[in-house]
Amino acid sequence: MPASHHPEQLFSGLSSKELSLIAQASADISLLLDDYGTIVNIYSENQSLAKQIPDGLIGKKWLDIVVPDSVKKMHYLIEDASSDKITKFRQINMVGNHQNMVLPMMCTSIKTSSNKKIIVIGRDLSEASKLQQDLVAAQKEISKNYLQISQLEERFRSIFEIGTESVIIVKGDDAYQIVEMNGNAIRQMLLAKNNCIGRSFLSLLPAAELNKAKAFLQTVQNTGEPNTLETVINGGQVIRIKATSFINSGKPYLLFNLTQPDLAKTSNLLDADSLTVKAIENNAYGFIVCTPEGQILKANKAFIKLSNAKTEQDLIGTTIQNYLGHDTTDFDRMMQSLKGKASTQSCVSSINDNSGGFKLVDISAVSVVQPRACIGMIFRQVDSRQNKDKRIDKKLVRNSDELSMLVGKVPLKDILAETTDLIEQLCIKAALDLTKDNRVSASEILGLSRQSLYIKLRKYGLVDSNKDID
Repeated sequence: MPASHHPEQLFSGLSSKELSLIAQASADISLLLDDYGTIVNIYSENQSLAKQIPDGLIGKKWLDIVVPDSVKKMHYLIEDASSDKITKFRQINMVGNHQNMVLPMMCTSIKTSSNKKIIVIGRDLSEASKLQQDLVAAQKEISKNYLQISQLEERFRSIFEIGTESVIIVKGDDAYQIVEMNGNAIRQMLLAKNNCIGRSFLSLLPAAELNKAKAFLQTVQNTGEPNTLETVINGGQVIRIKATSFINSGKPYLLFNLTQPDLAKTSNLLDADSLTVKAIENNAYGFIVCTPEGQILKANKAFIKLSNAKTEQDLIGTTIQNYLGHDTTDFDRMMQSLKGKASTQSCVSSINDNSGGFKLVDISAVSVVQPRACIGMIFRQVDSRQNKDKRIDKKLVRNSDELSMLVGKVPLKDILAETTDLIEQLCIKAALDLTKDNRVSASEILGLSRQSLYIKLRKYGLVDSNKDID
């Protein structure tokens, strides 16, 4: 700053009236205080501000009209006041003439050398404070809207992923680049997840189908009306594409919904005239072919009888989980291990029947990945006759003989109690033998909760009492 612009030179020679006008122009409110902080005089040129200042302030302490959070800063302004320089500007919130009204002021102070009084000059921050409050309210509203949009997007993302339909979103350009693709579509198109986004949808179709597909997609874009195309993807799988167009951020996109023309037709993948199919069809064990998600594509006569379905058509398109017992933990674990790779697994589960009962089955499954990913399952009903040669605990036999010898020696009710425990113990052992020591399936057979079964296992010493049962 040039030396000629120093305040001493700028205001030299001005009259007291002129200096007063300059002071009025530079301050919205002026307070004259004594050394004790008592208000000697107060003035405001700002008429709207003057209406909000309480009456009768002269003679009161400045402390009395300052809100608690500004008291410390007020003391600094009084203590630091000097005739050599103005103090640091501090925001002081003063009490207005209405309840809960606060007047924010940016204040500084100076101590006069003539009468040793303290002059406090304040600038009204009400408008700035209102703008700040509006800004904070706008930021809160934006945050609230952003949260709602994020939650909405998350809900749509969940629907997009967990829905039963196969959905693909592509750009509406010549390449038809894939933008989004849910898990069902990835599995149906037999693609690796990292080999989907950014890939041209047309690259998934054989060369013979490209012209038909391009014409179909162009028609959907031009008309804006939904349309359907039945085509073949790489690998020979027939699919039906229902397409519709939409605009997002000014750019065209296409939404595809992929379905199989007829799930019943998929069973034709197995040649009905082959000896293998005939052997499977007439096998004594239940047999099905299903998708990696458990959707039934083919079922033989034994499984139709095992599930108490009327015809094979009643089973096709439904999921195998619909016919299993309540506890499918082992089955779900087996299905998960079969997905995406050729392997064999087995587990013990149960098949429900229409009368509310169930049949214990041993399930053997094998998955294949070519020419199409699917799973073949064999259901072998576990018959109690298979366990007739199993050794019965000799202690139980002795207990049975001993019970008959108790007649006439002890009351009948005591014999009945002993007999009930013996029968219960025999039933539990039989259920464990049937299920190959699978306690979840055994509790289902016995009609007990797992916790009740665990208690009885400890009671009869059928498990190590020092070992916790999960």
